[in-house]
Amino acid sequence: MDTQLDLSIAATIKDPDLRASAERLALALQSAPLAEQSTPSSAKIIQFPLFPQETRPVSNDMARSALFSCVQGKKRRWLKNAVLATVGDVRIEFTGEQLNQDDCDTLMQLIFMARNKPLGQFVVVSAYAVLKGLGRKHGGHDHEQLRQEIERLTKGSVAVRGEGLNYVGHLIDESMQDLRTRRWLYRFNVNMRVFFGLDNYTLIDWERRKNLKRKDLARWLQLYWSTHSKPFPVSVDYLREKSGSQTAELREFRRMLRRALNDLANNGDVAEWKIDKPSDLVYVNRGKATSKAQVRHLSRKPKTAAK
Repeated sequence: MDTQLDLSIAATIKDPDLRASAERLALALQSAPLAEQSTPSSAKIIQFPLFPQETRPVSNDMARSALFSCVQGKKRRWLKNAVLATVGDVRIEFTGEQLNQDDCDTLMQLIFMARNKPLGQFVVVSAYAVLKGLGRKHGGHDHEQLRQEIERLTKGSVAVRGEGLNYVGHLIDESMQDLRTRRWLYRFNVNMRVFFGLDNYTLIDWERRKNLKRKDLARWLQLYWSTHSKPFPVSVDYLREKSGSQTAELREFRRMLRRALNDLANNGDVAEWKIDKPSDLVYVNRGKATSKAQVRHLSRKPKTAAK
């Protein structure tokens, strides 16, 4: 693959900061092969785990929070140092354009495509390959949506603090697209590896995930419950808060929740579910959806029902 990017592309960018970043990335890519060859063989290589082909990874701390909310794109808000809803002792602050489940899918796909590359080095992929991996079409609208998602993931600043975890940075460290070939160039911060330790992430069945396209709440719930091998009951209001839903009326959210739970049942993500009327607790049995290949859960998961 020819990885030479034309600096004239960067020169067309009006924003001076973005133009400088684009020029820096273009030069970095041109010199990347030499840099890689000069790396001492004894240097420790840090990279993502080698995820199975049929799965995509998600950080448990992110999946159990409102970082990737269930809101639709037109309802996004701009956030500044916003403390997001999380589970347990994890604290997440975010600044930038609000992220949703489409952004989460793109991040999971890009992490998967970077699994064979040392963290901190640039990854070069075609936009076609990314869209194909996401199960999307390849028209102009799809390319524009992908561009906006990668831009949000690159621009947004996140601070995640928890047990043995303190990450401050971007979800994608830097990114750039060659407008001639539509190839994307991106890299992850080396410290992103902390989200994918042995017990810190979950592998998601990717075909099931793609089946839930445009079903925002169902996708959030899929990630949330996939991080629990044996889900404990939680209240309807708890799920409304953690999912980042903007639905003001709890009654309306409960209606949306029932529909999303039916979507999950039809998709094979849960075997059965119920919402207990007196307590308003949601009970879920994942059944055969729980598997050794899929589940990586935190040892600090709560033992009692969340209200």
